[in-house]
Amino acid sequence: MESVLAIDLGATSGRGVLYWIEEGLLKAEELSRFENIPIKERGNLCWNSHQLMEHIVHAIKLAQVKSDLQSVGIDTWGVDFALLDSQGELIAQPVHYRDSRTNGVLEEIGSYSSLEELYYKTGNQIMEINTLFQLIRLKNRQPDQYYKADRLVMVSDYLNYRLTGQIAIEKTIASTMQLLNPYTREWNKELLASFEIADNLFPSLVEPGNIIGKVQEKWGLQASKVINVCQHDTASAIASIPDDGDKVLYISSGTWSLIGTVLSSPLISKESYDKEFTNEFGLDDSITFLKNCTGLWIFEELRRQFKEQGQEYSFQMITEMIGNCQEDVARIDTENPEFASAGNMIEKITAYAKRTNQVLPSSPAHYFKIAYYGLAEKYKQVISELEDLLGYSFEKLYLLGGGSKSSYFSQLVADVTGKTVVTGLYEATSIGNALVQFKALGYVEDMKEAKKLVKESITFNHFYPKKEEKNDTLS
Repeated sequence: MESVLAIDLGATSGRGVLYWIEEGLLKAEELSRFENIPIKERGNLCWNSHQLMEHIVHAIKLAQVKSDLQSVGIDTWGVDFALLDSQGELIAQPVHYRDSRTNGVLEEIGSYSSLEELYYKTGNQIMEINTLFQLIRLKNRQPDQYYKADRLVMVSDYLNYRLTGQIAIEKTIASTMQLLNPYTREWNKELLASFEIADNLFPSLVEPGNIIGKVQEKWGLQASKVINVCQHDTASAIASIPDDGDKVLYISSGTWSLIGTVLSSPLISKESYDKEFTNEFGLDDSITFLKNCTGLWIFEELRRQFKEQGQEYSFQMITEMIGNCQEDVARIDTENPEFASAGNMIEKITAYAKRTNQVLPSSPAHYFKIAYYGLAEKYKQVISELEDLLGYSFEKLYLLGGGSKSSYFSQLVADVTGKTVVTGLYEATSIGNALVQFKALGYVEDMKEAKKLVKESITFNHFYPKKEEKNDTLS
């Protein structure tokens, strides 16, 4: 069978998922799953790109043994980058966005440059982890690396480069950098000049669906094509949503929660700046207009800490525990900076509840319930802000990714937001990755046909507010 391989690199793990079309339906098989854990190098928290390449090559080998593999596509989260020297060699491991090097950078830059004006020039939500701010700190604190660099590529583009020997940056991942003009969709050279960043550091931009090259012989693999998919994992997830048109409300619920819609042009205003919405690029010149919020990070940190204490809980166990937890829960602001760093999440939640004179958590179930309620209420708030900006409202939302696997959480989101919640796209990111490959290879004529595949292949679950739940296939 002819197939494509979607490599999806998430916050703690990566996967290689094989996709093919059989009798008009989308078929999938997860071939490999591996850790994507940051390492310490030269005092920074970094990607382990060498180990990731080993896992990617292994996944391709498995795919080529199992099928007639036509192509490979890689997606990752945004903002993180790799620097190459004049010989094309990696200067240092890419620094992870959770590294502390950008702490306080916004105050520093805000002292001599307008952050609001920067928003108008790029359309990107001002976040200290953005590539621009990482690059400024690198230039100031590690000039030996910065001035040695001949090319900058995003992490997914670096992995493509390792596979093919070809250098380019795909536009959806580039749109997370705070370095592009949101209207021309090209490098913002005026901005680069204002921060004294050489524009020749940045290679050509390519659209999703570009065939960048083939797997090189040195890897001992067949020469399958390598395709620039929507390399920003959020853009890939959005590409899987079967509804056409621009009135689509989605929440990509993973370590981060990304809440937004799809527009035909950027929405950049004083109001969108104040409410911290970002304009990034999606398929077919679309804009993914969204807000980045803390997601399952708090939940995952709780699981990790309880495991360290000898209490390991599966998601199924947690759902059952929460269902039996009748206590009122403290309401936490999931965007509070104290919840953003790793470690001691139990203590942080307890301290927050005590400081705000709320009921103190009394059990693991109580802590998990607090995390879920905090997220659901943040979703409600952000959706309200989004609808105010757009001037229209949504009746339903697509809950994508890992968070949507919990029926308890899905129903909670429906009840709190008052929206019909549609789940089923648990593997939204790898599905969107594969769809772009199918289109590039000519297996589907366009994304309309690709989305029809999704409609006919996935069973969608509907969660209605006020506990009215139905399961059916999306029509």
